[in-house]
Amino acid sequence: MSQEPRPIGRHHAILSEFRQAFRAGLLADADGEPKLAIEGPRLIGEAIRSGYRIETALFSRTGLERLGAKLLPQLSKHTQTAVAEDKDFAGAMDVEHPQGAAALVRYPAPKLDDVFGKGDDGPALVVAAAEMQDPGNLGTLIRAADAFGATGVVALADTVNPFHPKAVRAAAGSLFHLPVVGKVTAEALIAACRRRSVRLLATSARGDAEAITAGLAEPLCFVIGQEAAGVPRDLQRAADAIITIPMTRAVESLNAGVAGAILLYEAARQRRAAGPA
Repeated sequence: MSQEPRPIGRHHAILSEFRQAFRAGLLADADGEPKLAIEGPRLIGEAIRSGYRIETALFSRTGLERLGAKLLPQLSKHTQTAVAEDKDFAGAMDVEHPQGAAALVRYPAPKLDDVFGKGDDGPALVVAAAEMQDPGNLGTLIRAADAFGATGVVALADTVNPFHPKAVRAAAGSLFHLPVVGKVTAEALIAACRRRSVRLLATSARGDAEAITAGLAEPLCFVIGQEAAGVPRDLQRAADAIITIPMTRAVESLNAGVAGAILLYEAARQRRAAGPA
């Protein structure tokens, strides 16, 4: 268990570090090791349960009264803990109504190779987000990938930072369960898929095949674009197939997070039906 949180003033370096970390998405320390800022007891608890090291835990005065008895016993004795006045705490957060507890988590950044899984994970099931600009939408996609057994998520170079605070909140802890990699070029993703014989499947409202008949039990990578523009043309040209989700009404497109969840569910269904690889 960590020690009793020490009081800090409004200009303390810890508050400044939290502000910087929330702005940066991932904040590298002097040794280059990334730290992820998270807010709220649910995310902090998920990071702890997933084995991530909490470097600093910060409470507001009222947050410590409400949450301290539950969270403090879960923290390591090596975790730095602090408490700030409610107004000063809120000024370091990225939300209008913070929950009273936040943490800086050591987050060893996954590599592109990691998203394809290990041999015992079954066939690769990767989701790549292309030109997606809504962090909440990307976070929802990450959560769906976790829920339906994906081996990893790639945010391509033109996509919003997957460690944006809104994406982290929408992912609801899934960043601690599967590798998520950002700032990957389309060329790097295509080459990585080719090396591993992973099929690259682009999604479109007018695809070559419906998802239900596309054969999703083999190693594959879904490429999902933003709702308005879809998957960029260079990735469509490089894809092994373009698949679609049939809809019964004249809806122009689905929300990217919703489309991703449907495709991932169908892939999981086909893989269960196929049995062990």
